[in-house]
Order: sequence, then structure tokens, then C-alpha cells
Amino acid sequence: MTVICLDEVAPLKGHGHYYLIISAPELGAVLDVLKDRKKETLLAWFDQRGPAWCAAIEVCCADTLRGDAYHEAAQAKLPNARQVVDRFHVMKNLNDALTQARRVIQKHADPATQEALKGCRWLLVKNQANLTADEQQRLEAVLAASAELKQCYDLKEAFRKWFETASTRQRAAEQLTDWLAQVQASGVKALQAFTKTITNWRERILNYFDGRHSNGFAEGVNLKIKLINRRGFGYRNFENFRLHILVAFGQSSR
Repeated sequence: MTVICLDEVAPLKGHGHYYLIISAPELGAVLDVLKDRKKETLLAWFDQRGPAWCAAIEVCCADTLRGDAYHEAAQAKLPNARQVVDRFHVMKNLNDALTQARRVIQKHADPATQEALKGCRWLLVKNQANLTADEQQRLEAVLAASAELKQCYDLKEAFRKWFETASTRQRAAEQLTDWLAQVQASGVKALQAFTKTITNWRERILNYFDGRHSNGFAEGVNLKIKLINRRGFGYRNFENFRLHILVAFGQSSR
């Protein structure tokens, strides 16, 4: 095993508490469930695994851009690991920025444009390749109503295609620099904030192109965990919840 994924799951929606799920995609397994997502908790877990185990990890893929907790812990305890920010969560951040831009545009638009933009959020954030013919037609009408929104959407799609088509890390770095310059020139404030995030996490995002590791497996794990939680009508006791997850993924309780 050389790759681990760090993902988080909220047992109760809207309660603001998260468990940290540590999984190994090569094994198709959940290694453990931690009671919170604090840096100190993850550091202690790495210490329990031991120096030899930590040294064998080559890739650590994390799902979040919310802060450095996971990455700082990985940097401190996984000396040979390449840290990767999950591409799907990067895209989620960009889609959130696009949604914010759409709201601002719609708020200040004339009544006819406001009407044309009603209910268009999912059309904008959905991958263009996955749109049905009817959705594509509706999207074209939406983008025709606002040149500014079309510019934002085109930038979003260009970024998504960059993730999919950049052939090497060096080429990806060059194309990312070009994309950031285009956003800067656009002047769209919501996207400017996103570019700051990308700049801060640039190297860890570019690490994706060395092996194209992501939290895809971890996202599947997350969905199954939510199903376990629903079947159990929620778990008041963390250790019981943890054991059910480990058993579901073929692990012992240790």
C-alpha cells in the first residue's frame, strides 16, 4: 500500500461535526475512522502506525481546501508522501465561485435577464459533456442573456477540461498560469477569490498530474458510510459507528 486518502463525513447533517475517514484505494479498504478532523488527532494516528508504515506512503490525497490541518500532519509524519489536493473538491470550489458570480449578475440585471437566469444553477455547474439536448438548449439561452455569465461559464469549463486533458505536470503548470491570467483579466470578483485559493494550493493541485490520484474511492466510501448511518438511524456512540464502518469494509476493530 502506497496511497492513502483523507476524507470527512458529517454523521448528522447541519450539526457541524465531522469524522475523518482514512482509506486505502489500492486495498479497497477503510483503514480507520477518527472522531474529529483536528490536526492533533491525525498526528496521533500516524504515530500509532509507526515510522516504517509512514515512510512507505508515497501519496496522500486530501479532500479539502479549508485549511492546512491534513497537509501539515502529512508533511510532518509522511516523509516520502506527495500531497495531492483532490481535483473534485477543487472543482466544487470553482462551481461555488461560479454560483456566487451568477447571483451577483442576476441581482444587478434588468428584469428580462433576471427572468432568463431563474433556475439555471444546475445547468451552470453540471459538466457540459453530461448535459442532455434539452439542457444544452436551455443553457445556451441562459448564456445568451448575459455576456458576463457566459465568460464565467467558459472559464469554468476551460478549467475542468484542463484537469482532464493536460498531458504532463509541466504542461499543466503552463496552462494553469494562462488560465489564471485570463481570470485576472476578466475582473470577475468571485473568480478572483478562487484564483487566490488556487495560487495558495498550486503545487499540491499540480501534484495530481503525477499519477492522477484523487479521492474518487474515498467519495464512494463516504456514500456507503452515509447509508450505514441511515440504516442505523444514526449512531450516538462514536465507537459503535466506527466499528460498523470497519466491519463493512472488511477491517477488524483492532
